[in-house]
Amino acid sequence: VHRRRASFAFSAAMASDAPNPLCHLPHFVTGEYTRNKTFLNDEEYGRALDCFVKGCADLLLTDDRGMMLMGKRKVHPQPDWWVLGGRMKAGDTVEEAAGRNCLRETGIDIAPDRWSFVCCQTMLWQFRKQAPEGNGTADFGVIMTAQITAEERSTMNMCSEEYDEFGWFVPEDLIKPDAELKLHPVLFRGVKELVAKKTKDALHLAVLKNAPDAEVAALVRKLYR
Repeated sequence: VHRRRASFAFSAAMASDAPNPLCHLPHFVTGEYTRNKTFLNDEEYGRALDCFVKGCADLLLTDDRGMMLMGKRKVHPQPDWWVLGGRMKAGDTVEEAAGRNCLRETGIDIAPDRWSFVCCQTMLWQFRKQAPEGNGTADFGVIMTAQITAEERSTMNMCSEEYDEFGWFVPEDLIKPDAELKLHPVLFRGVKELVAKKTKDALHLAVLKNAPDAEVAALVRKLYR
């Protein structure tokens, strides 16, 4: 039995509530999956990292001012400015994992339906936090975004275990050629895709309302600038 928890399709008459295929990561469940509570000690987890690709649900939170939150990590694999977030657990949807990681690192509890997909990528790192550090790690990372309210921002309780500091930034400024802060290529791509999400949302709405081809084409061209 195949159940499709989230799906999308292009059609001549797309449903008005259809998810945006450009900002959506489907999740499929086949059969009845049962979550387990297996715990790996540090040595076992280190061996697992030597063998498998780790799935991560990372976060680019925005607020009502148009600002975006980043953290400056103090541990490998990226001891510099980076997204918030962390690994996924078996059985998670990416929205559930993003919510759990957000709660751990900011103290804000964001419901799954508030999260939107930004982009995903694979990553190889020379170093990692877990011993032996030099064995590195291989990750599949998904970046998600959610907009928080001013009230939520005022109650944030940032986790200092892996971060030296946190900062709010204007995302458009971070991807300018003359930006003072030079981002890791993965973070740069994430911020660029976050900025492009506004155009992707506009394109989706244009298709849903059967806008003129010229309007749709102009939005598509904008994505490729």
